[in-house]
Amino acid sequence: MTDLYAPPAAVVGGSVVTFASGLPASHREDVYMSTAFAQRATRLALEDGLSGDWFEYYCNQLKFLGWDVPKPKTFSPMPAESMSKEAITRISANLGERFSTPLIRAMVELERNLLALELFESTSLSAKIGLFQLIPCVMNGAHKVDMGIYHRSFEIQRSASRFLFIKNESLAHEGIEQMTSLTFNTLHYADFREKVKHSVVSQSLKYLEDLDI
Repeated sequence: MTDLYAPPAAVVGGSVVTFASGLPASHREDVYMSTAFAQRATRLALEDGLSGDWFEYYCNQLKFLGWDVPKPKTFSPMPAESMSKEAITRISANLGERFSTPLIRAMVELERNLLALELFESTSLSAKIGLFQLIPCVMNGAHKVDMGIYHRSFEIQRSASRFLFIKNESLAHEGIEQMTSLTFNTLHYADFREKVKHSVVSQSLKYLEDLDI
């Protein structure tokens, strides 16, 4: 892949990443590549029995790439809502409309984009365990991106496609919501850029699917 991978929104494995207008294509690609890299490293570590806490390991992978990731807040899920509406409510209340508005558009597109939805669901669900991230991003200066990372984990009680969009009171239990916000400095990330991109391009291209918002 020689061209920049920089759509305004995309499914990255078990994550949906969105960008407000104004972010350079190079910044968008940096976020996509590092997110894919961290997810893949985390999944391999758990498969090898190296970590029991998915999100903690994932955040540590981002720290390894130069991201400063504050300790996440933890919320109790609201079972009457669909997971997508619940997540957007959390993000809007904690981060504001600049973050939630592009994500709302991405959720509409994800629900009707079969290829992206299949990728997201196949990566998010494993046996009876589900987990995913929503990562809205906005510009903050020439070399900085403000980001929210919303993480949801749950135990699924029955198989269901489009699990993100149906009321989950009979679908999932034992869930937990976590969210943190951070500023990604692309200058600090420069030391890792080529290594990360090479890893993602050579091994994880099927991990990425554009969302046209």
